[in-house]
Amino acid sequence: MISWRRALRRLFAVLLMLGCALAPTAVSANGAAFPGEWQQVASATDACDTCWVEIRRNGPVLKVTGKDGWFAVAHLGRVGGDFSAEGIGRWNDSGSNDYRGLPFGLRIAIVDDHLYMDMVVQMDDGSTRAVRAIFDKRRSEKTGRLVALRS
Repeated sequence: MISWRRALRRLFAVLLMLGCALAPTAVSANGAAFPGEWQQVASATDACDTCWVEIRRNGPVLKVTGKDGWFAVAHLGRVGGDFSAEGIGRWNDSGSNDYRGLPFGLRIAIVDDHLYMDMVVQMDDGSTRAVRAIFDKRRSEKTGRLVALRS
C-alpha cells in the first residue's frame, strides 16, 4: 500500500515532468516570464503559505533566491531551450532545517503561468533528497499587470 505522502510526491514528479515537456508551448520567448516574485501554491512535502522565491535575470542567467534560506544560479536553455532553466545552489549555513549549508541542483520551468521547481539536495551521507514545489506570481505583480491591461 502506498502512503498518501508517497503518492503526493509521485504526483508532483509527474506534474514537473509534464510541465517540462509542455514548456515550449507555454512560455514567452527568451525566458521573459521568469523574473519576479513567486508565491508557493503546492509542495511535495509540507504546505507553506509564506514561502516564495524571487528570480532576477541577467542575460541568460537567472539568480533564484528562496525566502526560506537558499539561493541558486540557473542558466536558461540548458533543458528545454528558453522555456526552462537549470543550475546549482546552496542552502544558507544559518537556520534550523535539515539542508543547512548543503549544495543542490535546480531545475525550473514555467507552464500555464506557474513556476515548477525541482531541487535535488546532496546530503552529507551521499544520498539525495528531492524538494518539489509549484509557484504562482505574487498577487502584487499580477494586480499591476491587470491594471496596466485595463488602461
